[in-house]
Amino acid sequence: MDKIEIEPWGVNVPYIYLATIMFFLGGLSLDISPSYHPYFMTIGVYSLYFGMLQRLFFPAKKYFMTHILALIFLAIPLSHYFQFLASIFLIVIEITALRDVKSYGSKFPVNILVLSSPFLSAIMWFLFLNYWSLAIPILIYILGVNIGVFTATLGAKPFFGILQLPVLIMGLLSMFYPFLIPVTLVFYFLLLFRKRINFKVNPTSILVIIISLLTTFSAIVLEDMLHAFYLDVMFPFFFSCITYSTARYNHQKVAYILPLLLLSYYFRFINLEVSGIFLPVSYLYFLFLIKDTLGITGIKVGMSAKYLK
Repeated sequence: MDKIEIEPWGVNVPYIYLATIMFFLGGLSLDISPSYHPYFMTIGVYSLYFGMLQRLFFPAKKYFMTHILALIFLAIPLSHYFQFLASIFLIVIEITALRDVKSYGSKFPVNILVLSSPFLSAIMWFLFLNYWSLAIPILIYILGVNIGVFTATLGAKPFFGILQLPVLIMGLLSMFYPFLIPVTLVFYFLLLFRKRINFKVNPTSILVIIISLLTTFSAIVLEDMLHAFYLDVMFPFFFSCITYSTARYNHQKVAYILPLLLLSYYFRFINLEVSGIFLPVSYLYFLFLIKDTLGITGIKVGMSAKYLK
């Protein structure tokens, strides 16, 4: 076996830089060109998604050129077709990597939620129906990838393969019926904590569950499921997963910033300017928690420099 084929690198790091730039542009565009605000913010969200999907599942340096092509096309905020092409490159990486893993003789549980998300990303960016439709691939991915996080931090029971199909179907139906988001979350958590007695205590993971359910159920009444999803489902799930995967020693500290995301959502209905403060503060603190993964060492070896000391 050629060692270079399985040698990892920190593919997620440049994507985190891109996400940070896009979130910054999204904030600026609120005053300069509000119509671009959701576009920049969505590219930022997809940057976190692309980066972590590739780091956790397809990090080999063998796919370096395709990693970079996906990054370049995702970063072009001129037309949604560039993001569609980026998704196509992501699909190529996935298919190539899965073929390689099979040729090596390795086996792994089939995470349908994770593996289907690049295909959903390509479809949604190609159609570009609305920004809510673009939330669906992110929903599918974060539910799939966080199975491992909840299993490790709360003693949940993982579920893969056909057991994931009901969650996938409910997630897809949420595109047409947004009120299904909290229902999907409830069903997802019930599957995770079925027949489990040895419940662990982890404040970050517990808060992720509470905040995601509280906000999405209230969003049915407040009629703003889009921001409820991004602020209090997507960001908490991503902050938890990325920190656990890259800087596990700081995972419990994520709990400090999750209430800020809750405030960011509810203050939208009180004072939009005040609401806009909480997200950047929480995001900057998140970057602080994973700072040891963002340097040259993190890019070269795909892990926190703290682990190498």
